[in-house]
Formats: sequence, C-alpha cells, structure tokens
Amino acid sequence: VTRSPLSPRASESNAMPPDVSIIVIAYNEERRIGPCLDALLSQNTPVVYEVIVINDGSSDATAKIVEQRQGRHPSLRLLSHTTNRGRGAARRTGQDASDSPWIAFVDADIVVPPNWLRRCMEELSSASGVSGIAQPDGDCAVIWRLCQATLRERPGSAEITGNNLLLSRDALNRVPFSPTARLGEDFRLAKLMKENGLELRTVRDLKVVHRESKTYWQGITWMWKSGVDATSLLFEFRVVRLPDIAWATWLVGFGTVVVSALLGVLGVGPALTLVVALTLMVDVSFVFSRFKPRPHTMRFLGALALSPPLMLAYLGGRSAGLPLAPFRLRHPI
Repeated sequence: VTRSPLSPRASESNAMPPDVSIIVIAYNEERRIGPCLDALLSQNTPVVYEVIVINDGSSDATAKIVEQRQGRHPSLRLLSHTTNRGRGAARRTGQDASDSPWIAFVDADIVVPPNWLRRCMEELSSASGVSGIAQPDGDCAVIWRLCQATLRERPGSAEITGNNLLLSRDALNRVPFSPTARLGEDFRLAKLMKENGLELRTVRDLKVVHRESKTYWQGITWMWKSGVDATSLLFEFRVVRLPDIAWATWLVGFGTVVVSALLGVLGVGPALTLVVALTLMVDVSFVFSRFKPRPHTMRFLGALALSPPLMLAYLGGRSAGLPLAPFRLRHPI
C-alpha cells in the first residue's frame, strides 16, 4: 500500500483520531468518484470524520481526482494498492488504516445525501451496523442507466449492504472483512456478523444514489461472476434466498429439456424454445421486482428488452459455479 504525499494522517502526530472514518474503495472510477467525494466531504453533521480513499490499483485518473481535492480537504486521505486486489482486500486495507471507533464504507459510485452520516449515527444507538438503500440495485444498475425505468424501492437480500455502510469498530474487530473475497464480501460480512450475535439494520427511509459506469458488456461479465459467487454463498452459509429458488427452478427445467432432447422426446427447435421460455420467465419476474411498469411504460419495456442476456449470464454463472461450490470453504477472516 502506498500513501499519497498530499495525505498526512493528521496535522499533529498526537492528534486524536476522528469519530468516524469513511472508507471509499475505488477501482477505475474516474467518472464517478468526484460526486461521491463531494457528497461525503459536505455532510451535515457535528461528528468529526475523515474520508480515506483506497485506490485499488486503478489505471485511470482516479488517484489524481482524489489528490486534486486534498488541498481543500485536509480530512481526505489516499491509500493506493499497486495492483488490483479486489473489493475485500480494499475494504480490509481501509479498515486497518483507521483508528476511529466508527468505520463507514461507501463505494465510489455511490452519492449519499447530506444527512447520511447523521442518520446512520442515530441508528447505531441500537445496532452494530446500519446501511441505507441504494437505488438502483447493483444487479440492475446497467439496465437502469440505459433505459431509466421507474425503480421500485427495495432493500437488498442481506441485512446490510456494503455500498453504504456504517459499523462500530468493535463489530469489525469481531468480524473483519475478508481480504480474499473479490465479490460478495458484504453478504459474507453480514451473515458472519449475524452468526456472532451482532444487530444489523437497513434504514428504510435512507436512500443513496447508485450510478455505476459499467458498459452493457461489462454488466454481462459481472452478472456471470456474480452468479458463480452466489452459488458459493448458498453452500457457504446454507441461506436460501429468492434468487436461489429462481435459479434452481430454471436449472431443473433446463436439465429436463436437455435430457428430453437427448432421448429424442423433443426436437432441437422445441428444446431451444423451451429453454428461451424458461429464461424469459425468470427474467420477467426479475424485471418486475426491480422496476415499475408505470408511469413510464416504454422505459419498462426497454428494461424487459435489455435484461435477458444479463439474466442468462447470471443463470449460466450460477450453474457453472455448482460443481465446485460444495467444496468451497468460507472465506477466512
């Protein structure tokens, strides 16, 4: 890990640590990190806080954008990985770099409202970790960016989400982020914390803006990787979620069609038609769960048109991850 020469720890070596350290993990986020930092550095709160950016081996201007703001914001620090080490490693670097009693994590493509830190601190009076609701979800962010369909307000499938999160240091000392998890690190953290008896909460009326910059093709690739990791999570934690049920139903149907085709019960054409129909059934349910058909019906239809390749990538990734998933151990902490 390297430190920016413009990011002193504090003005004096014996200065007290801030109340909160906000960790921003970033990998090639030059298009998004500016608004993220501007929102974090202008929080309406009496709490003393710092912002630490973990530049996870970016090859673009991410670090330069951070450095440009450091002259105006002494509370902004920059740490850089020389190579891309993944989300879990970036979060762990930020966690280990902080001495604050409260540690927040905000992704570089998230823009929080001015009262975000104050609201999170209020909720921590009765919980060890809290997060707001990101709109849109990561699994439909590319679709939303392309068609702007009307979003449904819904929390994630875990008790908290890693894209905007505030935790007590005590909770992180008991269950730190896994430095080896490149995906799903927030789900793993949530489940391990719950197993350790920690109280976690999503603040339903606290919304943050999610504006990721993946291309459509990058979105397809990410959905494949997310599918592989989701199958691992199912076997690691034995927690069945709605996406697991949808995938299992699709997989049984797909397997039945393939066997029927091999036995000559179905021709190639009908078999392909049934596979497409199965995929579209799962996909339509997904789109309806993320977007509202009204008032922008054409935008909703656009989401329906864009979604099938992404869904097929996710279902394919889940199936590809199945052979090794039962043998996967939990990520070490």
